[in-house]
Amino acid sequence: MEGDWVFTTIRIVGIVAIVLLAIGMIYLARAAASLTIRLKRLERSLQDIGRDARPVFDRARAIGENLNFIVMSVRKEVDRVSDTIALANDRLEDVLEAAEDRVQDLNALIDVVQGEVEDTVITATSALRGIRTGARVLRRRGSDSDDSDSDGSEE
Repeated sequence: MEGDWVFTTIRIVGIVAIVLLAIGMIYLARAAASLTIRLKRLERSLQDIGRDARPVFDRARAIGENLNFIVMSVRKEVDRVSDTIALANDRLEDVLEAAEDRVQDLNALIDVVQGEVEDTVITATSALRGIRTGARVLRRRGSDSDDSDSDGSEE
């Protein structure tokens, strides 16, 4: 009797375990089915999003390519402007150097002309002094001669 009771309890626990396991399997199967349905819905949604997003991505790619073209064009123009400015700067430096050389040549010419003018003025001044001095001497001699002629005629 005692052994029957333990054996019956083990059978009952086994049956309860099998029933609980079966119920758990049913819930697990329902959860798996529900999960499968949700995953299929998610997959369809992602496909719809992908289908709808493809034109957006294509447009974004085209915009990116256009921006790249614009950037390259601007870069090319900036390089050309930079080269032009560098060339103009070089030419300006050459013109300034030539102008500086001409100014130095003009200064040298002015120094030479000024020296010649000074020499001419000094020579002319000396000549005028000589003429004045000679004229004074001649006047004195002339007046000395006039005085001696006047004295001699009276005698």
